[in-house]
Amino acid sequence: MKTAYLGSFGFGNLGDELCLLEAMARYEAHNSWVFSVRPEYTGRFVTPKGWFNRRAELNEIKPDRVVLGGGGVGFWPSLRDSLHWMQDHLVRGAECHIHNIGVGKIVQPEWKADPIVRNVINGCSSFTVRDHVSRWMVLEWGFGRDPGLTFYPERELKADMSLASLLPEGPLLGISITGQKAMTDSMLQNRSRIQELLKQFESHSVVPIISVNHPWEPDEDDIAGFNRFADAFLRNATIVLPQILDRKWWDENLTPLRLKGLIAKCDTILSQRKHNIIHAIGAGVPFIAIHPSRDDSLERIIYTLHPKIRSACGILSLA
Repeated sequence: MKTAYLGSFGFGNLGDELCLLEAMARYEAHNSWVFSVRPEYTGRFVTPKGWFNRRAELNEIKPDRVVLGGGGVGFWPSLRDSLHWMQDHLVRGAECHIHNIGVGKIVQPEWKADPIVRNVINGCSSFTVRDHVSRWMVLEWGFGRDPGLTFYPERELKADMSLASLLPEGPLLGISITGQKAMTDSMLQNRSRIQELLKQFESHSVVPIISVNHPWEPDEDDIAGFNRFADAFLRNATIVLPQILDRKWWDENLTPLRLKGLIAKCDTILSQRKHNIIHAIGAGVPFIAIHPSRDDSLERIIYTLHPKIRSACGILSLA
């Protein structure tokens, strides 16, 4: 079956590419076509028959099945646009799936008034979201479709331990911080709370956990985020695997499952990134979710997956 995979792929976010791996495993196809803004990047993880990044290109491919799969696509206007692309193929009789997406609050009046949005949501063969809050937001739309829950199935993909061998023995603390200005401001306003938290890890070496290396968006630059955190809080810490902070080395060596391998080797991770928390849960590694208080994305994971979470885990919400 000729299958096209839609999603936020190629932007340097290993969490989104992880969702692509899971979607392609679930909806397996020998004749696969993948959306990516940078096929040379996404092609390091998957080997489809071909690529597309424009609606006209997808229409030329004429897939028998379209899978909108995972990652941060459930917000305005990205989700609206993806559903419009899917409509072209739903009307041809193609099998369409909305799979394992996260949904944000959509308040634009054009959303509920759009007949294509309603038609695709009600006409697709399956519709699933990854967490309870996403499901509640879908129900608020009033389209009459109750999505299924996937519970972040990408957490079950097997870790690749090939880079973990580069880490030393001894206690390791993985740290993952975004480049978002809101996070930088929150860190500075909560300096004493973060310093107090880090006291319990003074004997640990620090592993930079870099999951996003966006080519042009500063907010999506985890290398800059880690460096700002290190300047503020890690002056006396031993940082191991420093080459992960080199953009060229990161591009050439990091994959979604190698990243999981690094997290699996850590004793604890302190993370603002969602999919690093997902990796920690899948690998059975204790985590501390750190985030600005107005961002509920990490708490969604914890609420949805609480039966799978170890008791040693926690949250540091920064006002």
